[in-house]
Amino acid sequence: MSNSINFIPKINKNEKKRNENNIINKAVKTRRKNNQKRSIVDEIRERRPVPNPWRVGEVAQIIIKGNPELKGRSGQWCIIVEVLNFSCLVKTWDGIIQVKIENLKDVYYSSKQQQEIKKISDRLAQIPQNQLEDSVKTFLEQLGKIDRPFLTHLEEKILTLIETETFS
Repeated sequence: MSNSINFIPKINKNEKKRNENNIINKAVKTRRKNNQKRSIVDEIRERRPVPNPWRVGEVAQIIIKGNPELKGRSGQWCIIVEVLNFSCLVKTWDGIIQVKIENLKDVYYSSKQQQEIKKISDRLAQIPQNQLEDSVKTFLEQLGKIDRPFLTHLEEKILTLIETETFS
């Protein structure tokens, strides 16, 4: 009798192990299917999350760095408006877009210089884009790419004229 009692638990252990293996195999297959939809970069990020170094209100510069969605935005400065896990929502001269961390570059401006860029950004954001001529849009786009935290006297005059014309 002792043999038959010892024999029953072994069957249960084997069945339990088979069930566990089936569950694990199903989970692995499901994971493989899901992984095909994601990039290897996303997988690495999930394994070793790096904290987003940006803070709301900071000024950064957009770099394309292999991201075709940012075509035409290379060199534009932007202001961080929301920090996400692997990207940021940024305010540019023509609106708010989402940019990955690796497509942002620090611009080393003092807090006073960052305030000046924010003022310029606010002025540009108030101008309604749909009413502008192409030449004016090009001018505003170039202001969004200036590599200094101020406008020249002539740029200031032209921007003031554009503001006056679009709001009258």
